[in-house]
Amino acid sequence: MSDTSPTSRTGRQFGPYRLGRLLGRGGMGEVYEAHDTVKDRTVALKLMSQELNSDDTFRRRMQREAHTAGRLQEPHIVPIHDFGEIDGQLYIDMRFIEGEDLGSLLARTGALPPPRAVAIITQVAAALDAAHRAGVIHRDIKPENILITGDDFAYLVDFGIAAAATDQQLTKTGTAVGSWRYMAPERFADDETTYRSDIYGLACVLYESLTGSPPYQTQNLSALMAAHMMQPVPRPSQARHDIPAAFDRVIDRGMAKNPADRFSTAGELARAAREALSAPDRDRAATIIEHTQHPGPPPPPLPAPSGPVTQPHWTPPVSHPTYAAPPPQGPAHPAPQWRPAPAPRRNRWLLPAAALVVVVLLAGAGIWLISGSRGGGGRNEASSTATSPAAGSAAVTTTAAPSAAPLVTAAQLGSLLLTEQEVNTSVGTTGILLDHNVSEMKDPGPENSLSDERCLGALIGFQTRTYKSSGYTGMSAQLLQKPNANPGYVVVQGSAVFASARQAADFVAAQAESWQYCAGKSVTQVNSGKTSEWTFGQLSGNPPNIALTRTLADSPVICQHVLSAVSNAVFDVNVCAPGVINQARLIANKMATKLPK
Repeated sequence: MSDTSPTSRTGRQFGPYRLGRLLGRGGMGEVYEAHDTVKDRTVALKLMSQELNSDDTFRRRMQREAHTAGRLQEPHIVPIHDFGEIDGQLYIDMRFIEGEDLGSLLARTGALPPPRAVAIITQVAAALDAAHRAGVIHRDIKPENILITGDDFAYLVDFGIAAAATDQQLTKTGTAVGSWRYMAPERFADDETTYRSDIYGLACVLYESLTGSPPYQTQNLSALMAAHMMQPVPRPSQARHDIPAAFDRVIDRGMAKNPADRFSTAGELARAAREALSAPDRDRAATIIEHTQHPGPPPPPLPAPSGPVTQPHWTPPVSHPTYAAPPPQGPAHPAPQWRPAPAPRRNRWLLPAAALVVVVLLAGAGIWLISGSRGGGGRNEASSTATSPAAGSAAVTTTAAPSAAPLVTAAQLGSLLLTEQEVNTSVGTTGILLDHNVSEMKDPGPENSLSDERCLGALIGFQTRTYKSSGYTGMSAQLLQKPNANPGYVVVQGSAVFASARQAADFVAAQAESWQYCAGKSVTQVNSGKTSEWTFGQLSGNPPNIALTRTLADSPVICQHVLSAVSNAVFDVNVCAPGVINQARLIANKMATKLPK
């Protein structure tokens, strides 16, 4: 990166730091070689981007994560000296390391000799296991976050920064392709991130170190997401014939789609990789590792964060999740008999044309809804006069108390729908148009079926059999799509009103049980003779707010279905589009802001 860039801050004074050469720039900020004029030492100073500086949530999370990461005392973790905020600019002060990141090394030299690759991965694994035992998850394992010195000593960097950013922020900051090449499948499904997501990333880095290319090679985010979630784990021995086939088993287990099937620790992955080497290469790897076993002095105690006098006080979020550390390291357990994962079943109906894919998406998002008046121009014309099919509510308890917001009437439901512009903004595209309004529910006809009827409500919203006996008294919904799009975009937004907030919350709790049953399953849908196969992800959230993703075979499109109870209304939103992360939940949240105060 040139120091003469118009936006480079080289030569400027930043608090006690005199900024030197620009070491790197990415979506999350810039890194400078800097001189700490107070402590008289050279440091690596990371300055967060303006977008992250203005994000209060990121600020709080960075303070928490950096403080925790700064206490890690493992030789292969770059120590954090200090962190804080100066004149509104967030920064992290780290030990300066003379070296080259692994991404640059691979770009310059290509694939590494297997013993060298294994030696580097072994060091990174030691850093990860130390962090995981302390309850710290890195969340952004990739070659660019691994620094290699001249003697092949490896450091893992960016603890406290990657962990503070959400997946959506990683996307917005432009780092998506770079980070998503190594991202575990469960993170695309909006599931809770555990330390095994780091193990998946480490296996991806090992694959690239051995072959010179990432496991899935595409610049298209939707295709990349679908590959991690659906495609078989690639075999390094097929990419390079001089790689021992034993590495296929290591990568297959490290990149297992189910987190529980992966190695229990990063160290276990590293030991399996060493065992996969030939005997001479094992000795070569041991020699490299032996030369890197000269731990430096432990980092000094982390000072209180620096910042202005008016720095806001931080308190942990009430619902901040805790993560269990992995079990202590021990001798590696023998890996189970390895068989390559079968290729996803190909569906002959999905191969010919984009138009058929759109038809399938409509069927899997709400085409079985009764069509009302054809819409246009974003007008919310849906009436809300449907009556409840049965009295009473499901006898289910919820995990959260229902909202105390004012009750909603059936006549108000149409006003809660987003405009076309709001839907496009939420999905992150343009050209989505209103197809039709819906004012009553209906079950699929005899020409439409699902292989497991228990998953109908998880697949499609506003079905009579899903809502019957729930106590709903009215509904209003819309189906929107992007005409002639390839891949397709389909959105169903709407809400149902109940007699009470308790009934609304109980309905979502009952659906959570059904959705949990469907999680991880594949179902076959037949719509007017056309067959399609859907695979559900894992259930995320808790009643009264739940979400479930699903993927369509042979398509880059991801769908998310959300149910959210607020007051006596249940927002039922389905979004199918390339690159879906949490757009259905975003639409449901925006609809909730339109509730009467």
